[in-house]
Amino acid sequence: MRVAPPAQLNPGRASGSTQTPLIGRTEALRAARTSLEGNGGAVIVGPEGIGKTALANFAAGEAGHQFHVVHIRGSKVAARTDYGALSWLLSELPETALSNPVQVLRALKLHLDERSRGRRVLLVVDNAHELDSLSQTVTVQLLRQSDAALLATTPDLLLCGEELVRLWSDGKVRRIDLGPLNISDAQALMERIIQGRPSGVAAQAVWAHAKGNPLFTSLLCRDQIAAGRIQERGGTWTLTGPVTFSGEMSDWMESWYRDIPLPQRKVVELVSLCPGLPMATLLNVVDAEPVDALEERGTLKVENGESAVYLGDPLYARMVAGLIPVGRSFDLWQEILETNPDLRDFTDTAVRAYAEWFSESGEGIDADIARRACAAANDAGDAEAVLKIAAAVPTLATDPLLRLERSRALRAAQRHRAAERELHAVVAAGNAATQVPACLELATLARSLPEPRLQAGEALEHAEAAAERVSAPERTSFRNEVVAARAALAVLDTDLTAVPGDLAALCRDRSASESVRLRARASRCQLLALGGFSGEASEEATALWHSLDNAGELPPSVEAEVLGGITSTYVMCSELSQGLEVLSKASHRCLDSFPGGWSDVPYGVINALGGRVDTALEFLLPALRQLQVSDPQGQLPMAYAAVAYCYAARQEWDAMADYLAASPDFGMRPPAQIAAVTRFFQAAAVLARRADADAAAALTAQGTLAAEQGNYPEAVMCLAAAALAGDIQAAMALEAAAAKAEGPAAQMWRALGSGLLQESPEVQLDAAEALLGRGLIDLGYKTALRAREAAETHNNRHLTRRARMAANESFRLLSDANSISRRLDELSEFERDLAVRAAHGESSSGLGSALHLSPRTVDWHLGRIFQKLHVSGRAELRQLLGDADSGQAKNQDTLHK
Repeated sequence: MRVAPPAQLNPGRASGSTQTPLIGRTEALRAARTSLEGNGGAVIVGPEGIGKTALANFAAGEAGHQFHVVHIRGSKVAARTDYGALSWLLSELPETALSNPVQVLRALKLHLDERSRGRRVLLVVDNAHELDSLSQTVTVQLLRQSDAALLATTPDLLLCGEELVRLWSDGKVRRIDLGPLNISDAQALMERIIQGRPSGVAAQAVWAHAKGNPLFTSLLCRDQIAAGRIQERGGTWTLTGPVTFSGEMSDWMESWYRDIPLPQRKVVELVSLCPGLPMATLLNVVDAEPVDALEERGTLKVENGESAVYLGDPLYARMVAGLIPVGRSFDLWQEILETNPDLRDFTDTAVRAYAEWFSESGEGIDADIARRACAAANDAGDAEAVLKIAAAVPTLATDPLLRLERSRALRAAQRHRAAERELHAVVAAGNAATQVPACLELATLARSLPEPRLQAGEALEHAEAAAERVSAPERTSFRNEVVAARAALAVLDTDLTAVPGDLAALCRDRSASESVRLRARASRCQLLALGGFSGEASEEATALWHSLDNAGELPPSVEAEVLGGITSTYVMCSELSQGLEVLSKASHRCLDSFPGGWSDVPYGVINALGGRVDTALEFLLPALRQLQVSDPQGQLPMAYAAVAYCYAARQEWDAMADYLAASPDFGMRPPAQIAAVTRFFQAAAVLARRADADAAAALTAQGTLAAEQGNYPEAVMCLAAAALAGDIQAAMALEAAAAKAEGPAAQMWRALGSGLLQESPEVQLDAAEALLGRGLIDLGYKTALRAREAAETHNNRHLTRRARMAANESFRLLSDANSISRRLDELSEFERDLAVRAAHGESSSGLGSALHLSPRTVDWHLGRIFQKLHVSGRAELRQLLGDADSGQAKNQDTLHK
């Protein structure tokens, strides 16, 4: 196995320039094509395993009909001899041609001219930095003295010889810096390896460690399967435990580690054991020369004003630390400590590494150090590290701050009763500064736990009282925390009477911390939506998304809470399309802030609510299999209900019944909106199956109760579904509920209710088009059908045509199987030919003459075809065929790329 040099750790530094932007596969391939067409080719730069060779070979394969492709591979072994990389090629030449470089070049040019048969020569050079000097000279001269082109790969262009570098600096070849895989590409790679679909959690767990490196993604994926950490469950490969780093990945890393020169290896070991080690401390242990060499080549990176030293890739640090023998690790730590470092100068990551090592040594840890270390471990989501460090502190029982960190770790580990006991111990310690956060966490915990020792409201009152005992300015900060917590609990309970009066002021208060203010704004958005103020809530959510996008570094839990609040607001405002858009953007922006696959469940649920049940199942089924393994947020019952509803919509009644029967109860009290959505899916699934008055009445009762309790979003969703099923009482209740609300969504729901009551085709059609525009496709489709029936009853041809077009558009959006291209495939060859020719303007008379049919018979056939395709006529079909052709061409181009 080939060993990567240390320079390949940091893509920016290793490539010789931090200014060169990294690009993805499609852009890189396009750039390679362009460089071959326009000049002498390209040098593809990127770290080991990033896919440089695969890209070069693919580009060469595409260009094979234009070029005579010659593959050259540099290696450390071949570089020991003259012309080592070209030996296989030169072996085809006469002995007399090898006497000097000039003759070698001349003979090689003649040889390649003969073999190429008039085509350009393309030299594909892998590991260009490992060419011996004579091979490099000949390669460069072939490019300069002939019409040859080059595709070369290297981890660092500046590691290549001067002649190759000059090709780039002279503009003869283009530099392409290849970036990592995004998570979608990484998941696709895992699918090929697994020969199945990984859950979002499994895919992101691997991606988070591999950081988009295709080689590491492949190795880690295979290692997890071999170790049983990724297992097949109901057609989905789920993550069953923490990622392991043994196996192929460990073997690869050991090869890299053993190949590092000894002075540099010691530096790598120290920084792996203690990420974030201060530079001054490091230089007290090792010489500056290996540090400078590693930094220059990108193996090390220095942050925080050149004071904290890290390896360029955290995965390397983690794995190298695991490869260091225990005795060697002890000796290295002793060398660090013998320099008498001031641990206050250590970064949080370095303090955490120190505390973890010290906790394993059997000696006690200083409480101040342990608190910093535990906070860092909690931020990193490593609950086990927190518990291990805290247990090594002799004064743990009398340290409320440390016990507070320990309680957070216990909650993260799903040990809720133990966390509750720890929090009560913190409160009992009597320190007001720790009582406030402890009581706030007790309030959240109490809401979920059955029979908590302290009710949520009481915990908030204790927090409020404790905040007043703290001196300024900390008192104001704690007051703000209490307000934000009250608002968050009001959202969880959908209790508009519990909204704190000073919430709006906190949302505007620029002196409050960014974390608290953003959380308060997220709660306010949702509370506005719950009260039916959908226009204002939607505007607030949009503004909050922009604020979050421009915010500084936030704790992961805060980002998760705010993003969840934005998405929930859009859904409650009946803006499903907006909710999906935020999920898509957040998935790319905030991947590191969430446990793996965080968006699978909400993405599936939102699509299910909108009626795109096939798309919903693509997300819900893998998510459900993963939740069956681990369900930290208590989402499994909702996932079961959503899947049952999707199967009901597809009229797969046995599957619907199976999922409804298998759905578990909530283990802990869920957020009210989660419970509401679960109830809706369960009742709507039954309504789809039975379609009788009793089933509709159940949804009507749920909606009516929700309206009475102030949960406007649940009310309108349930009442709309029941009203479209024919329940007049639901239509009346929907109209009444919407009349009390504000905003465009309220107008839409009111139009739906009144349109159904008045049997007005125009009002129903307005509602259908509004529903469709907001992503409520199934409701829009059903409303459009009702509008068409009413328009036909009133003999209104204009409204009938308009309603038919709305229904057709909704139908095509409900499922990919309903798309015009898929429906065309289901036509006979005769029907498809007739449809295409009619769409392109041929008259019925002309078609009849060509097909030996009467115009009336042609029109009869076209009518049946339009019904099958769900189009209203020739004009709509012409437009759709144009869209389908352009989309198909675009998809083919994407696949080709």
